[in-house]
Amino acid sequence: MAETSSDVLSRIAALAAAGRVVRLGYRRPGEAAASAFVVEPYRLHRPATGPVLHAWQLDPPPEGRGAWRDFRLDRVASADDTGLAFTPRVPITLPQDVAAAGEARDARAGAIVADAARGVPGAGVFAAGPSPWSDQPIVAFGEADDYFHQLESAMLDGQVTLEEIALARDLGERVDPAERKAVHARVYANVLHEVIEDGRISHREELYLQQVRALLERLGWAP
Repeated sequence: MAETSSDVLSRIAALAAAGRVVRLGYRRPGEAAASAFVVEPYRLHRPATGPVLHAWQLDPPPEGRGAWRDFRLDRVASADDTGLAFTPRVPITLPQDVAAAGEARDARAGAIVADAARGVPGAGVFAAGPSPWSDQPIVAFGEADDYFHQLESAMLDGQVTLEEIALARDLGERVDPAERKAVHARVYANVLHEVIEDGRISHREELYLQQVRALLERLGWAP
């Protein structure tokens, strides 16, 4: 059975509590396979792009920037113990952050179930896509969110198939044109944020950005 993002995050939190260095399998934009990153895990953050692991990157050595880095949880494919221990540079709060996120998630789910039992319109509708650690209320997921997550998933490996384009078009047609533009802008902003995370843009990443814009234009609008 494939691991969920919560399984991987729970393992990282346990390794963080033990002060262990972690080897992440992380899918960077435009790469078909996950790359290996060796990190010291510290915190769980929730920026606009989605929940991220805040860590100190040991390998590969950071170039042109500091070693602190955010790793999007929905990009982390695996997490393994390197067998190495580390001395914390700052307090480690990841285990507490994960526990708090789980409690908040369970409370939201309980509230939705209670609303559904009372017949509240729209309650009890669970949509697939975002990480279970997302801060976004489950009932807020809708067609624009489905469209956004389909685009991000399709473009991650830089090889968009005709089937993925067809599904994206179908989902996009269900979204208001203004919302569709907002989704395209959000996708491009997220990709750009990840690309410049290491302080430089490689030729591969430049080509990937061009591919993303070309696809968004093909779907009606690009930033």
